[in-house]
Amino acid sequence: MSNSDATSPLLNNTNSDSSNQNAVISLLSLISTPILMILNSGNFFSPFTLHPIFQCIAISLIVLSILSLQPTSSGNSKLKAFDKHRKFISYFSLPSFLIGSSAMFYNKFSHSAPHFTTWHSTFGLISLSFLILQASVGIAFTIPSKDSPILPKSLYKYHRLSGYFVLLPLLAITATLGAVHSTWSSTQAPLPVRLIFVDTAAILLVLSIWSGIQKHKLGF
Repeated sequence: MSNSDATSPLLNNTNSDSSNQNAVISLLSLISTPILMILNSGNFFSPFTLHPIFQCIAISLIVLSILSLQPTSSGNSKLKAFDKHRKFISYFSLPSFLIGSSAMFYNKFSHSAPHFTTWHSTFGLISLSFLILQASVGIAFTIPSKDSPILPKSLYKYHRLSGYFVLLPLLAITATLGAVHSTWSSTQAPLPVRLIFVDTAAILLVLSIWSGIQKHKLGF
């Protein structure tokens, strides 16, 4: 595996347009359904509603940051894409996740409700912890400089592989557990609606991104 392959995007330029379109459509379905549930509930201004809203924003930013990596054709455009990807996650997505998670923690605390009693909350904690780790490792590839980072560039392939094949599915599973298989969601929309517009959308979102990956750049 060449050094350029080690740091170049995994997604395939040839398939990127159709894959990106499918990913965006799936993302819109995935995030709009919980928001419509909130509007339907009429409970707009509670700490509880901040949780799904900010988590949807955070997931959207992560997906957009992945899609921003393509198409890139030159070394300069790749560097700009990586920089945009890093800023999307570090400056916007991660803070959104922290706000949404803090809102739910406060909501539980204010009602003296126990924490981490559902699969959604458990997967949420795992996903947030992994995202913080993933973002920290990503930053380590840029400090003190992109040319002389703390971590060797040869390890970058593991960083991006864990992002595509661990973090992305974790986020999708967590979202479906909350928006489809939770007590709250069961009171907001019929199960078939939730299965089609959230579960199916989450699966298609992950598969759309995976479908554009160039297998020869996996390095294994």
